[in-house]
Amino acid sequence: MSKLYRAINKNETIRFFIINSTEIIEEMRRTHNTSTTATAALGRLTTMAAIMGSDIKNEKEKIILKVKGDGPSGMLISEINSKGNIKSYIQNLQVDIPSIVENNKLDVGSFVGKNGALAVIHDFGFGEPYTGQTSLVSGEIAEDFANYFYQSDQLPTVVTLGVLVDTDYSVKSAGGIFIQALPGYTDEDIDILEKCINNLPPVSSLFNKYESPEEILKIFFKEMEVEILEIEDRIYKCDCNRDRIEKALLSIGEEEINKIIEEDHQIELTCSYCNKKYNFTEEEIKDLLEKARI
Repeated sequence: MSKLYRAINKNETIRFFIINSTEIIEEMRRTHNTSTTATAALGRLTTMAAIMGSDIKNEKEKIILKVKGDGPSGMLISEINSKGNIKSYIQNLQVDIPSIVENNKLDVGSFVGKNGALAVIHDFGFGEPYTGQTSLVSGEIAEDFANYFYQSDQLPTVVTLGVLVDTDYSVKSAGGIFIQALPGYTDEDIDILEKCINNLPPVSSLFNKYESPEEILKIFFKEMEVEILEIEDRIYKCDCNRDRIEKALLSIGEEEINKIIEEDHQIELTCSYCNKKYNFTEEEIKDLLEKARI
């Protein structure tokens, strides 16, 4: 479990969201057995989902983030529901690329690709979901979301995300900080914020040194006199169940299902988010098809 801190400055003109997401990103890595760069890329997106979940207001609501560039990663997806449960998926989880030689930094931008799109799908649980989309600017995830929020909200926004992968491929530290000016902000607010951000180390190493988001706010944003408003739990947990998998199976179509039955006499489906396997016997499949016709 990780905890998201929501805070605001004394003047109530700058809002902050900050999370040490190490635990949920390590759980994500163990679930998918991702390569080093895939862990960093999907970890950043998962951390962003953890932050954006703060916008969820009702029980049936969920937010889905999708990133698709022209790099070898393929599609990346992260979804958060009203309970703070997050699940994520990456199309090519075992693919890896060399680090950037100069600073030994994982090259997430090249892994994701700079040409592509970012989509935010806000499903309210009723009616049509709201979808916002922007082009990628770097493939580094954080810069892409900063651009998304600037375009959608027309307010100065800072997004910093990071994942530090250890030599044994486990997640050593991970976290994210989202800062956004609110209507009524002043130039002085922005000047103070810029000074604070300029003193901020890379977020992956930041959370390796300081585990507590509260400590980070006090040390690096002291001049802004930040007050913590709320702390929310975040858990990496898939919400798949047999009913949903049955619907996914039926979506294949009766003709295709019958072909599989003739060849294998059973079907095994695996959840893309948690790798849980669901097995269906020939009798169970025929029963499902019969019920679907009614």
